[in-house]
Amino acid sequence: MHGARGQRRALRLLPGAAGTRDRAAQTRSPVDTKENKQKLKEEREAKRAQLDARHDYILVVVASCLGVEKAEVEDAILEGSQIERIDSFFASGGHPHLMFYYQDVEPNETVHMNLLGVGANPNTGRSKKPKIFVTEGKDVALTGVCIMFLRASTSKAITVDNVHKEVNFNVLDTTDVGLLKAVEHLLSEIFVPALKKMNSGWGELNSPQASGVRQDFLSSLDGFVSVLASAQESLMEKVNLKECGTFDLRLLKGPTDYLSVVNNTEALEKIEACIKVWIKQIEQVLAESEQLRKEADDLGPRAELDHWKKRMSKFNYLLDQLKGQDVKAVLGVLATAKSKFLKTWRDLDIRITDAANEAKDNVKYLYTLEKFCDPLYNSDPVSMVEAIPGLINAIRMIHSISRYYNTSEKITSLFVKVTNQMITACKTYITNNDTATIWDQPQEVIVTKLKSAIHLNQEYQCCFHKIKEKLEQSPAERQFDFSEMYIFGKFDTFQRRLMKIIGIFGFISAYSALQDSKIEGLEAMSAQFQGIVTILKKKQYNFLDQRKADFDQDYDEFCKQTDDVHSQLKIFIETTVENIRNTERALTLLKKFERFEISDLAIDEKYQKVLQNYGHDIEMVSKLYTRQKNDPPIARDMPPIAGKILWARQLFHKIQEPMELFQQQPNILQTADAKRIVRNYNKVAKVLLEFEVLYHRGWLRQIEVAKAGLQASLLVKAPETGELFVNFDPQILMLIRETECMAKMGLEIPPFAKVFQQKQDILKKNYNRLQMILSENKRVRSKIQSFFEQLMGPHLVKVDNALQPGLTSLNWTSMNIDKFLNRVSEALDELELLLNRVNDLIEFRIDAVLQDMSTIQLCKLPEEDPIICDAFVQETKELCVKAAQVLHSKSSLVEEAANELINMLLDLEVKEEEQNFKGS
Repeated sequence: MHGARGQRRALRLLPGAAGTRDRAAQTRSPVDTKENKQKLKEEREAKRAQLDARHDYILVVVASCLGVEKAEVEDAILEGSQIERIDSFFASGGHPHLMFYYQDVEPNETVHMNLLGVGANPNTGRSKKPKIFVTEGKDVALTGVCIMFLRASTSKAITVDNVHKEVNFNVLDTTDVGLLKAVEHLLSEIFVPALKKMNSGWGELNSPQASGVRQDFLSSLDGFVSVLASAQESLMEKVNLKECGTFDLRLLKGPTDYLSVVNNTEALEKIEACIKVWIKQIEQVLAESEQLRKEADDLGPRAELDHWKKRMSKFNYLLDQLKGQDVKAVLGVLATAKSKFLKTWRDLDIRITDAANEAKDNVKYLYTLEKFCDPLYNSDPVSMVEAIPGLINAIRMIHSISRYYNTSEKITSLFVKVTNQMITACKTYITNNDTATIWDQPQEVIVTKLKSAIHLNQEYQCCFHKIKEKLEQSPAERQFDFSEMYIFGKFDTFQRRLMKIIGIFGFISAYSALQDSKIEGLEAMSAQFQGIVTILKKKQYNFLDQRKADFDQDYDEFCKQTDDVHSQLKIFIETTVENIRNTERALTLLKKFERFEISDLAIDEKYQKVLQNYGHDIEMVSKLYTRQKNDPPIARDMPPIAGKILWARQLFHKIQEPMELFQQQPNILQTADAKRIVRNYNKVAKVLLEFEVLYHRGWLRQIEVAKAGLQASLLVKAPETGELFVNFDPQILMLIRETECMAKMGLEIPPFAKVFQQKQDILKKNYNRLQMILSENKRVRSKIQSFFEQLMGPHLVKVDNALQPGLTSLNWTSMNIDKFLNRVSEALDELELLLNRVNDLIEFRIDAVLQDMSTIQLCKLPEEDPIICDAFVQETKELCVKAAQVLHSKSSLVEEAANELINMLLDLEVKEEEQNFKGS
């Protein structure tokens, strides 16, 4: 939106009465004039009192845009009926727009001002005065500043609350530039860029399906802006024949006047001087039109149409002047005088007419070409391809039937402009309307765009050659004998530039893998390449401008530096692979280098070297197998058979995994050495697989033998000592471990072995519980003292009876092993409880009391002083009496304990007799 002008002329208001007053009012008496002034003042104040916040908003905007005081604007609109026009804008169903002009008022515009209801000063016709007034825009030409207010909908009244939302305003400043230039500037600098940036707010055109309609609208708007610019240029370039300042041509009315001028030598010389000036002007116009056109080298086909439109306008305007009254009068005089200038004038007239006809004819045909050129401006290179055949056919038709525009020069120039516009469209497409560089966008996206532009050039030339070949088959038609180098040279140069950029992106894509790689030692080369790319990206010129030779120099330097990095990488790969002795690691590393997709790294040669090392590995594995096959080393915690199979598999994997990697490179295995190595591989692999199958079958036979071990009794008794042992075959545990390992190696497992594997926890648990029970049996029996061992016989029999099923009826597949184990545990617990009670009773109630009884004194000998015999006897008697009492008491306790011990040991027999009695 235009800003207010920095310097504004002093605002002068429009005094005076309304325009509808009678002219006789000017002759009224001073008293009437004074009364009228008072009445007008009262009317102004009444109108001022009607102003509200809506008017204030409008007035503030106008004052701000014009750089004047609000009071001055307010005084200006109080004149005449301008307030009513503003109120109509506010009303529901009122005017959709409101315009304020701020400009000098010409004398002949005062009548229009009166029609608007703006009072006109009687002195207005004497000088220009800048004024502010409301206008419809139809009666007064805009020469100054226009502030326009618009409302989106007239169905809703403008109120104080919604005036800020419903009313929009804009400024159009035509001062010093003219109306066309001002409108062009407003559209091209404000509206068109804003509309192109809008991603929403298009209403029904927001949908992706309507994007074409949206683009067509923007293109037509651009076209309208171009038309405005062309019209402005045409007005500026128009040629006006110079007025005859020495003779008043209005005096020449007819042949009589012509004859009188001819008879007047001085007047005739003035007329001839006038036509000499005109001839010179016309010759200059023709000379300019025949000169070689100086045009920018990136103009499109629309510029060709604009050129001929402006030329047609110029010559038509000139022809209109030649048909004017002044020229006719001068020619009449010269014809009467039979002047020598007449022939020159007629030649010029013919040339002017031909030039005008040529421009008109060219414009006619170029207008037919305009719709075919629209895709060049509205489409991207992808969709533009479809429009190329129609465009070239249209040019062919112009070349065939046009009267003036059929020369090789003109058609070639038109083709060049088509090429220019295609290149411009490609650049716009690649840079997203100049909003992003080639470095700002994802690499995949930009490469796709570059390839689309290249494809456009290829299709363009292909279509041109097809039509050219078709015309060659019809010699009667005009041929396409144009310079293809001149037409397509720019596009080919642009294509070469795009190919180089694609090459740069290819290098960046390939060498960026160095940065992402985890291979140690590549950091320096990656940093070096990133530095090369960074330097290139910092170049300030436009990489898409094929005219910039700086790019070619920088591209060559980039390629040279990239070659240095490539050489370093090649040496690094060779050194690294040679230092790796493990074939699989070397192949894995080569695979990583191969994924870089960098050409000419001699990867195939490295594969051949690694293949030779692999051949030595096969021979080493073969020798190792021959040496260790009878007693192979077995890994820790591995069973023997599974350990041997695992040993064979490790040898096999050592040669198999590299071979699988080699098979991914079929061309590596086509040489004679490779075929020899493959034969050795097959031989060694066959032997190793046979070794595995042999031991696996032997293990399957062992599984059948191991079935009998589970049918044995749980316990077994040593014949010599009678000691109990857990009767569990150690081979069963070994077979279970073998089964686990075989399963992990993916070998066949028979169903019975799977049962082994599934029940291994139960078998191990039962085995451990039996071992614990036998240990407990030994521990508990060790508590029996020898002097009452016979008395413990019945109790020991009970435990032996509980253990008996394990010796006879139960085996490792029985279902009631848990019940058996629980019963034995209960019997041992009862026996241990009895022994604990018996041992406690003997220790604390018998042995301890007897020990106390053994310490009782029956005689006390004197220690220091002697004692007489009678006293000694008496003291001894008394001591014996006391000791007898104590011994009797303790003896009773011992007897009671012994009886309790006997009852405790015999309690089992009593219970059994009672149970037998109850059972009988």
